This record gives sequence, C-alpha cells and structure tokens, in this order.
Amino acid sequence: MIVKTRVKDKFLIVLCIVIYFILAGCKWEKDYKRAAFLSMQPDTDLILAPYPFNIFDREARDAITLSHYSKEEIKNILADHELSWDSLNTQWQLDTEEENFTKEVNYTSHYTQYPYDTEIPIWIYGPKWFQNGVYSDEIFQQHIPSLYGKILNFGFSNQLSVSAFQKIFKDSNEKPEIIVTIVVDQGGKQLYKAHKGAYPFLESLSSNSVYFKKAKVVHLESHTAVGHMAIGTGAFPKDAQVFSNEIYTFSEGKVHHRPVYQGLNNSFDLSELHSASFSDEWDLSQNNEPVIISQCYANRAAVGMAGHGKEYKDGSNQKTLISPDADFVYWQDVKNLNWSTYPNAFEKPLAAQKYNLYQFYQTNKANIQTHFEAKNPIDFLSKIHHFQGSEFQVKMDGALFRDTIEETILKPNKHKDGKTDLAYLTLKATDAVGHLYGWETKEAEQVLLSTDNEIKIIFEFLKANYGDNFILLVTADHGAAPMPEISNGLFLTHEEFFNSVNELLPESERKKSSLVKWVTHSQLSLNRDLMKSHNVTEEEIIQKILSIEVKQRKFFRKIWKREEIPNVSF
Repeated sequence: MIVKTRVKDKFLIVLCIVIYFILAGCKWEKDYKRAAFLSMQPDTDLILAPYPFNIFDREARDAITLSHYSKEEIKNILADHELSWDSLNTQWQLDTEEENFTKEVNYTSHYTQYPYDTEIPIWIYGPKWFQNGVYSDEIFQQHIPSLYGKILNFGFSNQLSVSAFQKIFKDSNEKPEIIVTIVVDQGGKQLYKAHKGAYPFLESLSSNSVYFKKAKVVHLESHTAVGHMAIGTGAFPKDAQVFSNEIYTFSEGKVHHRPVYQGLNNSFDLSELHSASFSDEWDLSQNNEPVIISQCYANRAAVGMAGHGKEYKDGSNQKTLISPDADFVYWQDVKNLNWSTYPNAFEKPLAAQKYNLYQFYQTNKANIQTHFEAKNPIDFLSKIHHFQGSEFQVKMDGALFRDTIEETILKPNKHKDGKTDLAYLTLKATDAVGHLYGWETKEAEQVLLSTDNEIKIIFEFLKANYGDNFILLVTADHGAAPMPEISNGLFLTHEEFFNSVNELLPESERKKSSLVKWVTHSQLSLNRDLMKSHNVTEEEIIQKILSIEVKQRKFFRKIWKREEIPNVSF
C-alpha cells in the first residue's frame, strides 16, 4: 500500500511538472503571437522567435569591455533566469573566494517577447488625481497617453479604454499644470532586481504613488524607437509603422541597414511615424498654447514621444485654422558633441547651448567618479558611447531638462496659464551601460544609482515650482537580455543570417540579391519574385532559418507564417 502511494505521488509530481512546462510553453507562444499581431507590417511574411538569451543583431562590437561584478548579485541574477553559478564559475575560471570579479564581455541587446525584455515598472505620482497603491493589473505602454487623456478629459486618435484601471483615479475636475514623463531606458524589472538598494527614491515612490508592478511591452520589437513611440502616441506598430530601430536589407554581397526616421541621402524623415502623438493632438486642440518638451540623446526616442511638431497634419475631418507649431524636441549630435534638432519641425532650447559634451566632461570630471575617462577630445569622441553610459550623461540630461523647463515654462509664467504642458525625458545612460557592460554589472549599478538620484532631483524641482499641481510618470521602454557571456546565449549577425538563407539560391546568384526583401530582428518580408524565379518555397525558407546553428546549437526556436498569427482583440 505504501509503495503504491509513493508511486502515485511520484506520478502526480511528474504530471504537475509536465503541465507546468506545457503552460509555460503556451504562455511564451501566446505572448509572441499577440505581439506579432500588434506589430506586423503590411508586407511582413514571417515572425522569428529565437531561443531565450540569443542575440540577433547587426554585429558584435570589435572592442570588448571589462565589466565588474559582485558574486552575490550575479548569483541572484543567475537564479532568476534559471542559470547555473557552478557552470559560470567553471566557464570563467573564477576565484571562488573573491567577492568581486571582472570579465571581458562584448555586447547584449533587446528585441524579444521574453520577460527580461518585456517586464517593466510604471510609477505615477499625482496625489490630486490618483489613488496610491501597488497594482497587479497588466498594463501596456500604449495605455499611458490614455491615462493622461482621462485626467485632461481629452479624446485622441489612439485612445484605449482605461476602464480596467478606474480604481486608480480620484474624482477631480482640476487639471495638472504639467505632466512629466521620464523613461529609464532599458530600465526593465531585471535591472532593479539585480541591484536592490540602488534606487532608494523610486523604491520610496512605490508606496507614495500608483505603482504598476506588472506593466508590459506587448509589441515587437522591444526596442527604443518602438517603446517611445508607444509611450508618445498610444499606437501599436501595425498602425504607427515604427516597428524596429532599424531595417536590414542585402544587395551586392553586403548587408545594409537603415535607421528609423532616416530618409533619402541620410535626411531626417518624420513621415515614417504614421500615428499622431498625444502631444500633437493636445497641443493643437489648445491652440498651441501648451509647451511640449521631449529630450533624449537619441533622436528615435525624443521623436517617438513628441511626434511631428510643425509637420503634424491633422487627420480629423474638421479643418482647423491653426497650424501646428515647433515643439522643443532635441537630441545629441555626437559628431560635433552638441545638442541638435530637426528645424523643419522642432526647435531646441537656448539652454542646450551650454551643454557641449566634452566641455561638460571637463567641467565635472573632478566631481564625478565613474568608469569613464578621456584624455582629450579625440579620445573622448572615440569613447562617446561609454560617456553616454556613464554618470556624466545622467547628470547632463537632468540639468538640461530642468534648465529647459525653467527657460520655456517657468520664466514666461506659462505654468500658470491653465494649459497643461507636456514634458518628456529619457534617461538613456542605463541603456548604454547595459549594452556595453551588461545590466548585471557594478557599472550599471552606479548608473542606476545616479539615475535614481536625478529623478529625485527632478521631483524636488517640480515640487518646489508646482506644489502638487503636477503629474510625474516614470517607466521604461524595454528591458534587456543578460550578457551572452553570462547566459551562454548565442550571437547571430544579420550577415550570417542573409548568407545562410541565400544558400537556397544558385551560387552565382547569392551575392547579387536576396530571398529576404527585408528583416529586422523579429519580422521578415520575402522576395516573392525571386522565390518564384528559382522555385524556392516559403516552407523551404522557414526550414532553412530553423536550421541555422551557432556553436552547434539551433538559434531560432519558432517561425510563424503570417496566416498563423491570430487576430487579437481588447
């Protein structure tokens, strides 16, 4: 009897484990299919899903980075991702007695629908309008403009229902004088879990605000351009048609990539953003009286949040006699180490003239102890991405943002005109340090500490100038994968990808053109004419992609055809 009971217990345990993995498998497929439906472009044919931790990107960097780790923190990170400390210890040949250690690493990225890329936090401070509390509801970046729309009693093009979040709102007819949105770039939940104690202000805000602990990126791809577009417009990539940071093509034996918003002859092109932003519509509805600010060192982030500025075309049926105005939208030009803009649509504040990157470094290097150091302007320029991933960038971003609000809103007394202003800031150093060093590192921890402190300074600045007549929302555009050297993830370049797929062509044709019309990191469009002329089927291409191996391991987990992606309704 006892033997039969034990056998039965073991059977139940095994059954539970099997059910768990089936449900887990169903969840990742469901997440991918939902994201694919919300993101597919008119000519998307295939959706690509890699195995977890694998990086499909243009290329690994030529230079490597020396990153610093805490053994205790890295053990916790490995446990979160079901990775083995013993395996890493053997692979890296670590001195197990040392609490801190170093490792040369290359590069990581983000683009998938796995939790490390998609789980993000949202904090909303505004005691006049919101009920403080920790909420477990699933909420998307696309809901953010609709939350603002409810507070302002303003309907707009990409509005989503926020009835599921009714419990967070207080009854108030008062309008905030300013709504400030701060995006901690690559500030997914994985960053905060890795460095507990490195964000004391945001930790305190969790009990002094609306805190959504299960916010989520629900589109492909979890990239900067797409996340910021979602936060700024409330649209999904299928409608906005901003669906990746860059698009890759192949011709004449070379891979070509076009960054988002890049037009002919490297011109700037806002027409790629098909959806109006919340700022576009709110500003015009208020006769251009609100001040709109959007700042990030990368233009794809600043533009995605702000919208079209002077180039906004009102898509409504009602003709307006008012033309849109130029908003304050600006970013860094790393060639001349200054801040720049696109003057056809935007303007930059006068305050930006004070923030030359190298001069800021020279002025502040005695007071900032960080991992970045440059000997001269040429050395500085060669290490620009390391500067952008340091405390210097964080402090510059915060100072310029406050100066811009001072210049464009406070001094002209526009904070008392009854028109709610919208100000967007991306603190992107967390993203740069994450890519270069890994979000698991001491370098990332230092940048997170600085970022948290800068948000605190901005909060205190708002309190001093607005009392409680402001809303502050803090979130992220995406998370990121662990560094491949830690996760044992694989790295596949787009060049290797194109070469592999084009092996289905006769050898004489492989360098001339490609069976893939374009590919990003998750979406792919096929060259149907070339397929037809060489009798290559879609199924053959799918099987070829699935057969791609790196280090004798399969890279892609699943490929879906367009017709296999179900319609998703909300």
